[in-house]
Amino acid sequence: MQRRRLIWEKEENRALSMQRPLTTEQAYRLFGTFLGLLPPFALFERFLASTRGDDAFWVVALCVGMNVVCCVVGRWFGGYLGRWAGDPRTRTRAAFALVVFVMAVAWSVVMGGLGGLLFFGIGAIFGVFFAGAVALAAFPAFAILHRLLSRGGMIEARHVRPLAFGIPLTIAAMIMSPWLK
Repeated sequence: MQRRRLIWEKEENRALSMQRPLTTEQAYRLFGTFLGLLPPFALFERFLASTRGDDAFWVVALCVGMNVVCCVVGRWFGGYLGRWAGDPRTRTRAAFALVVFVMAVAWSVVMGGLGGLLFFGIGAIFGVFFAGAVALAAFPAFAILHRLLSRGGMIEARHVRPLAFGIPLTIAAMIMSPWLK
C-alpha cells in the first residue's frame, strides 16, 4: 500500500510538471488528423500515377474529396476514440491490447467506410480494408508510445506532435516506397 501511494505521488508530480499537457482525447485527435490525411494521400497518389486521359480531372477531384473526408473524419473520430480510451495507464496490459485492437478496427470501419463512400458507395468496402491495414499498424505503435510517455492521463505536447505526425508519415512513406510496386 505504501509503495503504491509513493508511485502515485511520483506520477502526479510528473503530470504537474508538464509545461503544455494534452489530454488523451487531444492527443488522439491530432493523431487521427494526420492518420486520416497522410496514408490516404499516399494511396491516392499511387492510384493517380497511373491515371491518364480526359477524365483525370474528375478522378483527381474525387480523390481530393475523399482525402478531405478522411482527414475530417479522422480528426473527429480520433478525438472520440481518445475520450473512450481514457488514461492508458489505468488498464492492465491485456486490457490495453484489447482496447487498442478495438480502436484500430473501429477506426478502419468508420474512417475507411466514410472516406470511401464518396467513390460511388463501393469505395466504402475498399476503404475499410485499406484503412484496416493502416490502422492495425498505426494504432498499436501510437498507443504504446503514448502509454509510455503519458503521466496521469496527460502527455506533453512536445512528445505528441512527433508521434502524431511521424507514425502516419512513416506509413505513407512505406506506401509510396518503390518496393511495393
